[in-house]
Amino acid sequence: MTRPIRIGLIAEGKTELGASIPYVKPEEGGKVIDRSQEGALHKLIRRELKAAGLPDCEFIQRHPTIRERSTGKVRNGYTILESKYLRQVVTVWKPHEIDMIVLVVDADDLLKDRDQKIKTALGIIQENHLDHNENEVGDRSLTGLAIRDAETWLIADTETLFKCFNLKINPIEDIENLTETKLILNDAIENSDYLIEENSINKRQMKIRWAIAEQLNLEMLKTRCPVGYGTFTKNLIATSHITKRYIDSFNI
Repeated sequence: MTRPIRIGLIAEGKTELGASIPYVKPEEGGKVIDRSQEGALHKLIRRELKAAGLPDCEFIQRHPTIRERSTGKVRNGYTILESKYLRQVVTVWKPHEIDMIVLVVDADDLLKDRDQKIKTALGIIQENHLDHNENEVGDRSLTGLAIRDAETWLIADTETLFKCFNLKINPIEDIENLTETKLILNDAIENSDYLIEENSINKRQMKIRWAIAEQLNLEMLKTRCPVGYGTFTKNLIATSHITKRYIDSFNI
């Protein structure tokens, strides 16, 4: 049986990456992230691989950079696209630790600029993702652009949001051009009684975001967010098939 695909996921913040950031101890670098620490993006990726008939996956923790070790905080936000930082993150992952690298960032209101930057970022990843023979791995990495942000993906399936979480959000036309998705989701959570027993407002906001990713209709999400999520998942599945063939060919 094919072992899980080991994925190095680089993304912006706690909505996407869960409790696996922002604090990472050096000894955690290169280790599998416990599923209880995963965020919305981990869950969406795993569900998409399962739906495509691919093996399960494991997400591998980043190795903190020297600066991150001194501050105790892993970089987040769109500055993860900064070339020097990205090169450092990719280079220190060892070949046996990861099979595939995924980078996802928010477009925010800078679609054209971010689109160009993730293309540059993909090139940096491919140049620095090396195999056991220190050859470049050019076909086992991909990027994704959340248009406009990760919350856009999480509010795409309004029917499930209401049914499972009592989140009241009116169906939104042309959701990828909406600029207030974070505020819409925040307000819906505040007015819901789901997880109302959680004392921390921030923790409740995050927990519900992570839970949404496990329940929303993936086909609805692809239909309503075709440019961002739809394109991302096509690349994800294609790259995952390539990665599976690599794993199978070496029986590793």
